[in-house]
Amino acid sequence: MEIFLLEINLLLFLIFAYKKIRHGLHILQLENYYNDRYLVWMKKNLKKVLDTKVIGLLLVSAIINFINLKIGLIVNFLAFSVLIFSTKKKKEKKPFVVTARIRRMYITGLIIYGILAILSNIFDTKIMMAVIDFIGVFAYTLVYILNLVNRPIEKTIRRGFCNKAKKKLKENPDLKVVGITGSFGKTSTKYIVNTILSQKYNTLMTPESYNTTMGVVRTINEKLSSTHQLFICEMGAKYVGDIKEICDIVDPTYGILTAIGPQHLDTFKSLDNVRKTKLELIDSLPSDKGLAFVNWEDENIRASKITKNMVKFGLSSDADYYAENIEIDETGSSFDVVTPKKEKIRVKAKLLGKLNVLNIVGAVAIADKLGLSKDEIKTGVKYIRPVPHRLNLKQNPNGSIIIDDAYNSNVKGATMALEVLGSFKNRKRILITPGIVELGDKSVEYNKQLGKVAANNCDYIILVGAKQAVPILEGIISEHYPQDNVYTAKNLDEALNKMNSIIDSKSVVLLENDLPDNYL
Repeated sequence: MEIFLLEINLLLFLIFAYKKIRHGLHILQLENYYNDRYLVWMKKNLKKVLDTKVIGLLLVSAIINFINLKIGLIVNFLAFSVLIFSTKKKKEKKPFVVTARIRRMYITGLIIYGILAILSNIFDTKIMMAVIDFIGVFAYTLVYILNLVNRPIEKTIRRGFCNKAKKKLKENPDLKVVGITGSFGKTSTKYIVNTILSQKYNTLMTPESYNTTMGVVRTINEKLSSTHQLFICEMGAKYVGDIKEICDIVDPTYGILTAIGPQHLDTFKSLDNVRKTKLELIDSLPSDKGLAFVNWEDENIRASKITKNMVKFGLSSDADYYAENIEIDETGSSFDVVTPKKEKIRVKAKLLGKLNVLNIVGAVAIADKLGLSKDEIKTGVKYIRPVPHRLNLKQNPNGSIIIDDAYNSNVKGATMALEVLGSFKNRKRILITPGIVELGDKSVEYNKQLGKVAANNCDYIILVGAKQAVPILEGIISEHYPQDNVYTAKNLDEALNKMNSIIDSKSVVLLENDLPDNYL
């Protein structure tokens, strides 16, 4: 009887542990498999990680097991049953993807489970059930251990993929690589550059927001062909050295630096580390043929010592390429791009905001240097479409407008998005935002500033998340904003319900940043 109960408990433990571990693996995946970032999430979510219900039920079961094994096994059976049926899968904003890496972690977990199952039939059942209950309580920690155990395997596999990508690039010696990095504007600039340069060249770009080393490597291994002439490569970073690692693989000829700002300060720790990392792209460019295209509107870029061949783009005549006669309305923007030869190229794009004007100027600069004609540049700009969730304007059937800027927000990007919202003078301007994350100890300061900007550009503000809303609310209050026009929602669904209760045909709604599951 006891053996039967033991085997049933082992099976129920497996089901319970899977549910917990699956969620932990999803969080780890969202944190790009960084164990240190996963630990930060665990610390911030202790109530979820150390669930009092789980602790209570399994602790009682373990104690009873030592008093009376048969009764204890029955209690354990009931405890696992209750926990399994009460643990409901939450709706995921960014779906969990069972990649090859995740499968390898599952295999490691099953090996550990198999060892436990064998030991439970060999050693004292009371002790083994206590161990199993202990692991059940700390199931989220097991994800950390699985990732740690698999690290040597992952490093070996990673090295193999990187070497394959390097080999493939060497087989295409005429290929030129355009690297794009910056604290914000990378993805939008990448799409803009690709659209314009594809008027003359056969281009390949890293898809969506693929900007990690393995995202770049995967693009090369799966999509690069001998017919491609330009590889447009977005380079993201959360740690010093991340950009250099990508550059060592792709060996860029051209680099575009969109901005240096306070982004990912939770991992970078300081703006100096952000600057050092972003300049890794510029430092990697060849001294003879390399060209560094830099946003000259960015004060942190201007303050940086850039010694490579530099092409400045901006919104004033201080830059080599700059925009003038800018006209922006609900349908997009039109402006002149002035070249170093003082020639003017009039372009029109279906993009909102001055930040996109700046991104287009940078793209025109590299297009001009790579030999595109004025007509090719104009056609390329005309074909540019908004990147999903980045100042993407959508017209609702009832006449209201949604400005979707829901992708991971940053300080300057959020400010410019609010200015776009503020430009709709004849509409009810509604903001929905959870604020900005990954700012480290600067989080309160910058979110308070966001609140001040929001107060001066919105008629109604809906904040998402009680804790995250506090500094934004402080900034709003400091501007003497009417409190009746501010609402704090528990989650996005509640925020959207509130929006639906106040929206009308004359409304324009800005969705500024939509946090993924690891921030909820």
